[in-house]
Amino acid sequence: MYIGIKYCGGCNSRYDRVKLVNDIKNCFKDYEFNYANGNESFDLILVINGCHISCASLEGFKSRKGFLNITDNDIKEIAWQISKKLN
Repeated sequence: MYIGIKYCGGCNSRYDRVKLVNDIKNCFKDYEFNYANGNESFDLILVINGCHISCASLEGFKSRKGFLNITDNDIKEIAWQISKKLN
């Protein structure tokens, strides 16, 4: 599986987006991750938003299984949501 990562603007300094993505990568070691861009197609794009405003723009992004908007850091719940989207 090829997973895209799209980050929000990062205005919530209490939300460690990079740590969260590293935790996700540790849960899905067999998957390939890359920064999402409009030039590639992904199986799933994880949208890492630090709050419920969800400011990350997805215009022009392509994903076979859609997008998963992540606004918290409950890694067990996030891993379950990713698995559900990909199956």
